[in-house]
Amino acid sequence: MNNTTISKVLQGLVLVHLSFSVWSGKKKLRPEDLKGANLPPDKLASLGSKRIFDPDALKVFATLKRQAERACEEVGVRFLGGYAIPEEKLAPLMEKMEQVEQSFATAKTNFLSAYDDNLKDWLAEAGEWSEIVARAVEPANRVAERLSCGFTAFKVEAPGETASAVQPLERQVGGLADQLIHEIGALAKSTWEESYRGRTSVTRKALRPLKAILDKLSSLSFVGPDKISGLVANVHSALATVPRSGPVTGAILMGLVGVLCELSDIAGFITTEEREEMLQPLPEPEVEPVLPSALPLQTVTIMPQPVQQVEAPAVWFW
Repeated sequence: MNNTTISKVLQGLVLVHLSFSVWSGKKKLRPEDLKGANLPPDKLASLGSKRIFDPDALKVFATLKRQAERACEEVGVRFLGGYAIPEEKLAPLMEKMEQVEQSFATAKTNFLSAYDDNLKDWLAEAGEWSEIVARAVEPANRVAERLSCGFTAFKVEAPGETASAVQPLERQVGGLADQLIHEIGALAKSTWEESYRGRTSVTRKALRPLKAILDKLSSLSFVGPDKISGLVANVHSALATVPRSGPVTGAILMGLVGVLCELSDIAGFITTEEREEMLQPLPEPEVEPVLPSALPLQTVTIMPQPVQQVEAPAVWFW
């Protein structure tokens, strides 16, 4: 890949770097915390950590961090410690990042305002071990410094003609297509497991991950058209066969699973057994026998016929 090609790829990308700092609420467990217990030497075992704060109160920050990462993963590919985003996808992504940043700030304010009360509850819950926890406790202002959220978007340009400067970036840009295929393969595998595995019929909700895969592949195909374009065509063809309404079954469903198999296999995410399972023909759907409906009962009214009076013949005795 020459300098011109590198520049062409980089022109279509924006690098988004996330900067999250999330306090773990843990401290290293020390020998003195265990009150002189006989411990093995360091070369055989090492002490773990002690929780000095309720982990449930900290979950919101890890959740918001993961939310930001997922938003970047949906439209971009990992690159240079951040995410390479197609330029046309940047504006909606920045809106999501701003929402995460605001939510993080609100969560931080709420966390710090309740810090002392939550700490008292945690020490009470620690019981006989509360002294160990209390010795490691940090004040709220120190914890505040360890909770931060931010993001930066910037362009990357190729350096000059110096080979030693160009080659490292050339390797990174040249690996973008393989990294994209790797990420798509992981997504295809999880999609099959969660929405398609063992099913003879899926709803239209199961199409959403495939459409997201198609969108990501299409928008980033320029990073390696020789590797990506064929995959885009295959996913598009499979989705084009899906009817506008109703469940997806039969050959159409097999076509979707086949595409997921291809994407997972090319990235090395499935075993031979899983490949065979994915490509195994679907069983024929069971058809409930239709019993003939009972004939409607008809009411027949039998009208009594009048009895005719027949005169007996006269008998004459002579």
